[in-house]
Amino acid sequence: MPKNAFPAAAFRLERIEHQCYREDMPTVLVLLDAQRDMLLSPSVAAALRALLNQARNEGAPVIHLHTGREELMFGSWPGEQVVEHTADDAFLGSALTDALPSGCRIALAGVWSEEAVRTTALSALRRGYRVLLVSGAHEGYAPDAASRVEHELATAGAVIAGADAVAFD
Repeated sequence: MPKNAFPAAAFRLERIEHQCYREDMPTVLVLLDAQRDMLLSPSVAAALRALLNQARNEGAPVIHLHTGREELMFGSWPGEQVVEHTADDAFLGSALTDALPSGCRIALAGVWSEEAVRTTALSALRRGYRVLLVSGAHEGYAPDAASRVEHELATAGAVIAGADAVAFD
């Protein structure tokens, strides 16, 4: 197995509960660990800021996933939810499921592609959510982490697209 490759059996994609996706439900922006203590490249930080501004300008629901260590990099506005999580899978032991409207689409972006972003996206897919991972708006430890995770998540059923393809409706 190549260095830094994900084992094929690292995560079995198996639905654990079914969310009934509906076309009339909004796309929710979920920002994962976009906090001041996280090291972000300038390009990813700019992409996250632009994506968040787009969601805010379009009145889309925004959920900030936070590990409780430092303040959010871009703050939160009234009506935006901040959900604390402690596991790489942000659904585990948190209020994320309750925060997401049933049947919504998730536009996911944030930090630690090969850990929290990957695991949370796979968990969302297992729960029946439609997931769009925003290319250029997530990064990991390894230089090639984002591209490896994008490939794995696309194979698992996520849509991978740039921020220009995200529509918050």
